[in-house]
Amino acid sequence: MNVQETNPKTFDFVTNNVEVMTLDTLQRTYQENDTAGRPIQGIYHFQLIHRILDICKQHNMDYEIEEIFAAQNKQKNFPGVTINPHYEAIHGEKAVEAHALRRVFTTVQLKDGATDELTTTLAIAFHQDGIQVAIGPCVKICHNQCVLSAQRSACNFGKDKVSTEELFGKVDEWLEQFDTQMNEDRERISRLKETILSAQDIFNIIGLLTTFRVAHDSKDKRLSKLVKSYPLNQAQITVFTEDLIKKQVEKRQLSAWDVYNVATKILKPNRAEIPNILNQNAAFADFLFQYYASGKENGVLQDGIIALPE
Repeated sequence: MNVQETNPKTFDFVTNNVEVMTLDTLQRTYQENDTAGRPIQGIYHFQLIHRILDICKQHNMDYEIEEIFAAQNKQKNFPGVTINPHYEAIHGEKAVEAHALRRVFTTVQLKDGATDELTTTLAIAFHQDGIQVAIGPCVKICHNQCVLSAQRSACNFGKDKVSTEELFGKVDEWLEQFDTQMNEDRERISRLKETILSAQDIFNIIGLLTTFRVAHDSKDKRLSKLVKSYPLNQAQITVFTEDLIKKQVEKRQLSAWDVYNVATKILKPNRAEIPNILNQNAAFADFLFQYYASGKENGVLQDGIIALPE
């Protein structure tokens, strides 16, 4: 998917919850610092993207930066987007240069080894909690990102956090092992495609997704500790259920791969909260491999995200 060659002079996050832009436009936005004059996340969003592009270049990858999404959210104290009135007075009402963007998501397409169906993408999420990166196959026709194991993602916040420099090291490691990991992920996709689901399986999946969500959000720590990250929230489960029923009407026989793609269609920056996209994506894959497409290779389940008792 090519980046639209747009160079907007203004943003309108009142009308549009999400704005799409190029890297050049992102670099024009207001660079927000802490009280010591340093970038709030230790690095600006555009610098983060450039660092990852540099790593791609160092590995001689055939790469392309795709659309960059910035999103507003309802957090009162630290919203996804704010306007600096001083810069707005200088550059004009709703000027790009006056906007501080705290929720940014993009992907870098890695064309090496691409097929008619799949390519590989590096996903980058920059938001109020910190920075996340992930790598995995991308379905060309619908641009669905796949994160097929927890080991294919990293972040600099939360329980399993690494430093920002270690995060770049992870990206370097993934690209060093690019061919091996790409083949592993495609084998996992084959396993999902070979896993044919019955109508009862489909109903069970919907029920389990609700169970995971309830357990994760429970005030009872005995339940909440069982689910590190749920695949879908309640609103998403409703959309997923309708989309899945439609898919079953169209195709009759569904595979675990079909189900995963129905979910990942929802997990995009214009439809989901940016801080949750990559975690939920990996959680959904983890769920399918644990319950429906388990195989001889157990690497997918290391540090699994879902651990409900039998």
